[in-house]
Amino acid sequence: MRYLILTILAMVLMVGVVSALPSEVTATIESTATGGDIFQEAYNYVGEAGDDTAYVVETITMNAEGTGEVEQAAVNEAGDDGGIYGNGAIVTQSITMDASGTDVWQNYGYYEDWGEGYYYWEPGNYAWVYGDGAIVTQSMSMDATGENIWQNYGDDYYLGELIGVYYWPSNYAEVNGVGTTTTQTIDQTASAEDYVYQMAWNDVDPDAGSIATQSIEQTAVAGGDIDQGAGNTAYFNGDGAVAIQSVLMDASAGGYADQYGDNYADMYGDSGWVNTMVDQSATLNAIAGDWVYQYFYNDIPFATGGSVNDQAITMSGTAGTDVDQYLANYIYLYGGVTEDTQLLDAAASAADGYVYQNAYNEIEYSDYAYSYGNDLGSQSIYLSGIASDDVYQYGENYADLADDLALGQLVYLAGDGSWVGQSGENYAWFGDTATIAQALAFSAISDDEGVDQYGENYAENYWAYGGSTNSIGQSISAAATGGDYSVQDLYNIADTWWNMDSSVYDVTQSNVATLSANDEAYQYMYNWVDWWEPNTGSVAMDILGDASADYVYQYHENWIG
Repeated sequence: MRYLILTILAMVLMVGVVSALPSEVTATIESTATGGDIFQEAYNYVGEAGDDTAYVVETITMNAEGTGEVEQAAVNEAGDDGGIYGNGAIVTQSITMDASGTDVWQNYGYYEDWGEGYYYWEPGNYAWVYGDGAIVTQSMSMDATGENIWQNYGDDYYLGELIGVYYWPSNYAEVNGVGTTTTQTIDQTASAEDYVYQMAWNDVDPDAGSIATQSIEQTAVAGGDIDQGAGNTAYFNGDGAVAIQSVLMDASAGGYADQYGDNYADMYGDSGWVNTMVDQSATLNAIAGDWVYQYFYNDIPFATGGSVNDQAITMSGTAGTDVDQYLANYIYLYGGVTEDTQLLDAAASAADGYVYQNAYNEIEYSDYAYSYGNDLGSQSIYLSGIASDDVYQYGENYADLADDLALGQLVYLAGDGSWVGQSGENYAWFGDTATIAQALAFSAISDDEGVDQYGENYAENYWAYGGSTNSIGQSISAAATGGDYSVQDLYNIADTWWNMDSSVYDVTQSNVATLSANDEAYQYMYNWVDWWEPNTGSVAMDILGDASADYVYQYHENWIG
């Protein structure tokens, strides 16, 4: 009987030990292989941990040196079967891959939809964490050498048929708790005799008072073509959050170079949606024997009141044929007292083809914004293009804001080609107590057909009620040289008549241009002010136009109405 009681007690203790969750887990995998064709797979899985403060470390390292096809796939999962728990919980996940072969696949994934269900294989780091002050770190490093290289490539199947490419997060984290810290990094390096494909995506979903840092770096060298794609995504839920997102792409291709991506930070909060910060940046560099295509945008679809938002994109493209560049920044405000900075900078050179550049900045109050004013905004665009054929450049700054606003907008366009087309535009809508500064600068050289320049500064007090003091400064500087047929069409427009009560407006407009063409030159220059009679203040207008050609037509106008 005594023996039976002791046995029962021992079994109870064993059950207790088995049923308890571990608070500390370390899982490490190291794989090394040499040969012809090599296939490596590794999987670390921790479904749930943290009766106490959890500490989870998952590490996968792969090295492969093959003479044929090499495939590597790795997954770290933590918390998908209940979560990793505990205030101050620490989760660290890392994947490191190094491979050489003919065709090299690193983290190849696929998604299959059979109509009634689906199956997917998504390599990467995945974490579900619950606890205030949690620290989550996810990293992925890939290095490959071969004839053809695919890094984070995925196939998309529907009803058994391949329909395209499926993208999945390389790093994914749900971090539930106040004051958490999440760091996600992806580094990809590839050197190929023929083709390189690189894809990277960081995705994080944290709470209030938390900080998320996401970074991606891609470097590729190929004798043939290069495709690079990168994205950082963050969804916050609470005030006082910080998002830092950065992307760096570098490509040197014997064929074409295709680069695209985005930074996306949704700062949705509570308690009045306040006190957030976002820093988004991207640098894209490409050199290609054939064409270069670059596309990137920064997006803050929900920027809170009392926020600081900084967005910057820099591009450089050098191609044997054509260069296409698209870059944009978007900020949508859901409250006042913000500081917003947007910068777009692109340079392109096409040895035997055209250059096309399109840049757009936007700051706008959402339809659901509850608070206006006290905003500081800066929007800048710099485009430079040189081509053997045509150069077309479009730059626009758009701001739709309200009271207590200080806003600066600048567009600078420089082009040299057989024909040069340039369009620069600044648009501002504002309320009371505003200082608006708008500037356009054009420089163009045509080697054949001519130059077409269009510029417009537009400022309107659409949201004003009156009884305030405001300043509007608008300037245009344009220079065009060469070509047979050239046109300049330049406007400064200030609209001050929406007040219900009189206000003070000081308006300064400067419009300066030089135009030189071989055959025909047409120069149109305007300063316009729409003035509401009860307003007081001052207006200063200046036009200085100079043109030369076999045939010259000039029309210059200062107008106050």
